[in-house]
Formats: sequence, structure tokens, C-alpha cells
Amino acid sequence: MDTEIEELKEELEEQRKIVEDTNRVVHKMRRAGRWAFLFRVMWWAFFLGVSGAAYYYYLQPYISQLESAYGGMQDFQQQAHDLFAQYLDFSTTTRR
Repeated sequence: MDTEIEELKEELEEQRKIVEDTNRVVHKMRRAGRWAFLFRVMWWAFFLGVSGAAYYYYLQPYISQLESAYGGMQDFQQQAHDLFAQYLDFSTTTRR
């Protein structure tokens, strides 16, 4: 009976070592997951920040120029429309 108890104690000690090792590995995995999440958030913040800065410093002046050119085209279109409307009104009044 003493040998059986000794064998059970040895098996229990092996199980304790395995449980401790498993616990240590699980804690490492959770810590690695937290660091991965933090770096992923930092990566996306960096990516979005660089994209925003590139837009603000490089693309925004060109977009402003395009907007002003588009506004100029709209003004030209309105002036042409007004001119044709005035011409048509003038031509209808002179034909009578």
C-alpha cells in the first residue's frame, strides 16, 4: 500500500508540474494577444494618421484647385445660360 501511495504522490507531482506549465503558457498566450491587439491598434492609427497627413499636405491643394476650377466652370455655364436666355428674349421681342 505504501508503494501505491508513493506512486500516486509522484503522479500528483507530475500533474502539478504539467498544470503549472500549462498555466504559464496560457498566461504567455494572453499577454501575447494583448500586445498583438495593442500593436494592431497602433498600426491602424499610424496608417490613418499618415493617410490624413498625406491628404492634408499633398492632395488637398490639388483638390482645392479642382474645386475652384469646377466653380469657375459653373459660373461660366451660368453666364452662358444667362446670355442665351437674354438673346432668346431679345430675339422673340424683335420678331413681333
